Amino acid sequence: MSYSNSHPLTTHNVLIIGAFDRYNYGDLLFPLIIEKQLETYGRNFEIQFFGIVKSDLTPLGGKPTASISDFYRICNTNQGYTSVIVAGGEAVAVTWDSLLLALNRIFKLTHRFHRRIRRLIDLNAFAKRVLGGRTDLPFVFTKDDFNGVDRVIFNSLGGSEIDLSIFNRLPQLANRLRQVDYFAVRDQATLDKLHHEGIATRLYPDSAILMSKFYPETVLANLVSPEVLTYVTKNRKQYIFFQIKNNYAKKRERLIAEQLDQLVISHGLSLSFCPIGKALNHDDHHALRRISPYLKQSPAIFDNVSIWDIMCLIAHSRVYMGTSLHGAITAMSYAVPYVGIEVVKLNSYLNTWGVEGLNRTVTLDHLSVGFAAALGADQQALDQSRDRQLSAAEASFHHIQKLVFNMD
Repeated sequence: MSYSNSHPLTTHNVLIIGAFDRYNYGDLLFPLIIEKQLETYGRNFEIQFFGIVKSDLTPLGGKPTASISDFYRICNTNQGYTSVIVAGGEAVAVTWDSLLLALNRIFKLTHRFHRRIRRLIDLNAFAKRVLGGRTDLPFVFTKDDFNGVDRVIFNSLGGSEIDLSIFNRLPQLANRLRQVDYFAVRDQATLDKLHHEGIATRLYPDSAILMSKFYPETVLANLVSPEVLTYVTKNRKQYIFFQIKNNYAKKRERLIAEQLDQLVISHGLSLSFCPIGKALNHDDHHALRRISPYLKQSPAIFDNVSIWDIMCLIAHSRVYMGTSLHGAITAMSYAVPYVGIEVVKLNSYLNTWGVEGLNRTVTLDHLSVGFAAALGADQQALDQSRDRQLSAAEASFHHIQKLVFNMD
């Protein structure tokens, strides 16, 4: 696919790689936003998307991906000026075995035994062979690893949960990260951890914050399902959008339901349940199904949703509440109050970019406290936070486009 303006310019190749081959809201957003922002510069470029395996999640709003083997082949044979963009997420420390868990049903069934298995074999090395990997970690490489790559760019990476012992287990990792041509991280904790290892990075908001720029509510209305459009039209700003990762809800379903009931009754709101992540280690839909029977106030349940449905439901909600980082970023992008729950990387992001009073996560037994803070948030502060993050994300792309288009 190419984009051009009225002037004949040199075509540049852009290879975007990430975890776009599984259904997880945040991962599917990255390639969309990168493509949209690169289009704004009016330059000629050819763009391709890669996951670990070939996939097509276009019915859910994602981009079709070629496989990692196709990625290696093109990186070593490509003609012209070629840039690779690692699209975002926790890519610094993602291992081959963690990706195989999300892609292989049989391997997933062995998950509970992996701690024992690791004593016998190197699971990362095993999964690397299975998936056809050529680097120690899936998304850590430099241009020197390929014959046809001119720039390697890391966009919106997070690493607040990185175990620094990985740098001892993989002695070359720090040096390889230092060779990346442009390295943007999305939160202060990640910047600090990498700085500890002598790795220089730049701090910018997650690029997904730009979604409201490219997908305002008028555009979303043409992308969502009829069911979602009817709901948000009828209930605009009158409901709480709630989601939670499966592991966080286990054995606490009744506690969650009791608090949600109290919130909707006290404030005259309704409740919208919608899964944001269905990939391994997310499984929001399982958690929401277990919570629902304990509720006195029946929620509106949206299960089979596209990324546009999720985006639209959050954009029209009174408050977003959940464990999803990109759920909170969506709320930030549309200046909707948000309540982050417990997750470390979400807390790190809110610490860095959240407005006063909403800049930390709450525990599951303090949902009402977080909700009160969200309802009391100053709308002007939310608007200013959104605008500040959008400007900063565009500033990051200003650096990226100089590399992608080989500008002095």
